[in-house]
Amino acid sequence: MTTDKPLNDRVAIITGAGGDIGRAIAMSFVEAGARVCLIDLAPVSIADFPEDRALTLACDITDPTAVDEMVATAARHFGRIDILVNNAAAEARIGKICDLPVEAWTQTLSVNLTGAYLLCRAGIPHLRRSKGVILNIASQLGHVTALGHAAYSASKAGLMSLTRTLALDHADEGIRAVSLSPGAVMTSRLIRRAGSEEDALALHAPRHPLGRIGTPDEVADAALFLVSDAATFITGSDLLVDGGYTLK
Repeated sequence: MTTDKPLNDRVAIITGAGGDIGRAIAMSFVEAGARVCLIDLAPVSIADFPEDRALTLACDITDPTAVDEMVATAARHFGRIDILVNNAAAEARIGKICDLPVEAWTQTLSVNLTGAYLLCRAGIPHLRRSKGVILNIASQLGHVTALGHAAYSASKAGLMSLTRTLALDHADEGIRAVSLSPGAVMTSRLIRRAGSEEDALALHAPRHPLGRIGTPDEVADAALFLVSDAATFITGSDLLVDGGYTLK
């Protein structure tokens, strides 16, 4: 039987689903036929998702035991796992190395990089059965950097390196691993840090050759492509969705 749903009945775990990008990815996947498990530190609302297509679980993705239990719960609930999306990210703490508190460095690496490792460690045994996909949400600041972004940039560059190793290690099992690097995206976090939507545009838009910043839906569209069968010969690669930010 054919279907126009590119992710028909596949199951995705999405971390950082309480944020704008994570939620947009989850909604895009559901519209494409997937069932989704939305993960954040506290359960997120799934009121606007079809009742039988979404599950929400609270999980500290830096806690190995909690991650193992979350993956096991999702697998029992849905009966399978096909896609892992490592989207959770600590808010960037700005500061040169000598001014950056040790705990800020540790938290950033723990959430952005170790959290991805822990989800992959728990999820790959399920992906072996489904020949699934790992999608890591990196950043343009993993390709380049910015003043005072040592921890964030290092974590995202590490996430891209982890993606390449995952792709190589598990290719013979039919598992793909890819990453996606957004530029500045109009999220509630970006607006809060800038002070207003207008200030966010004034600060970030000129840095992107396209003259604007991205939207969560644009990131979600790219994520959907990478995990779909339209990208079955893509593994170990990073897709820049950055409005040309890294061209300069």
